[in-house]
Amino acid sequence: MGSAEPLIFSLQHFCLHDGPGIRSLVFFKGCPLRCLWCQNIESWKVEPEIAFKAHLCINCGRCVEKCPEHALPEVGKRDAERCRYCFTCTDNCPSGAMMRFGVSRSVEELVEELRPEFSLFRTSGGGVTFTGGEPTLYPEFMARLSKSLRDEGIDVALETCGFFNLEMLRPLLQELQLVLFDIKVFDEAQHRRLCGVENAVIKKNLKSLVEAWNRKEGPFIWPRLPVVPGITDGQDNIKGWAGFLRGLGISFLTIVPYHIMGVNKRRWLGLPASLELRVPMDAELELIEQLFFAQGIRVYRPGEENVQEHYDSA
Repeated sequence: MGSAEPLIFSLQHFCLHDGPGIRSLVFFKGCPLRCLWCQNIESWKVEPEIAFKAHLCINCGRCVEKCPEHALPEVGKRDAERCRYCFTCTDNCPSGAMMRFGVSRSVEELVEELRPEFSLFRTSGGGVTFTGGEPTLYPEFMARLSKSLRDEGIDVALETCGFFNLEMLRPLLQELQLVLFDIKVFDEAQHRRLCGVENAVIKKNLKSLVEAWNRKEGPFIWPRLPVVPGITDGQDNIKGWAGFLRGLGISFLTIVPYHIMGVNKRRWLGLPASLELRVPMDAELELIEQLFFAQGIRVYRPGEENVQEHYDSA
């Protein structure tokens, strides 16, 4: 996967919650994890996908009429065995109900699309954040894109699940200013059950990145924990991660409340429902903050992080 050209499934502009300042987010398709609560399930596969948003459909029938493989016997009903993913249906849908997830974009195309925001990045202390999915599946592409942005004076951040081959990322790390490192379930057996992979590699990579930062040989590392009620908010999980972070010399993290957008996305993609989960209440988030604080960890909410403060004091 290291030399593959990635698919991009979204670009989001004028964002405030994924790194300092005003930022644009580049969403890469493909992820090695299968978290049961995933909110970006359209990012799992490296291949492009077709989604159907019934609430946007105007029932014009163009998707059925235009499909060359007759893979749409009726609106909203796609025969997966007939479909050849030519995307004629999405190209001819006037309402956006038939939607494609995953488009190939070159480094040059991405830089030019982001260019109108460069002045906002510079004046706000922002930049571009790579997310997904898991961007580290494409280290060579990301290194080229990062260098192109850095040559324009634009700061670059990476959001990662931490499950990657660190050696393949060495060229990329030289171009990054910040890594938002997602931590989820501390117990290894539970992590494997809930996220699909072990977390030993994730913990090892987090430790290595923090050590590289301490030597001034890599980007600043900022951990983030998704708050999924009944899964990541337990005292054992909080104490486990707090102790691990303290052992690395880290005294801060961001908690990211679960939201239900992933439920709709499963419906759009025709996937079965996953766990029945709910959005955490403010009182629960405050309790988590108190638990972490008691363990010596300061907690931030998305967009509240003072990266520069911790950067300067490190």
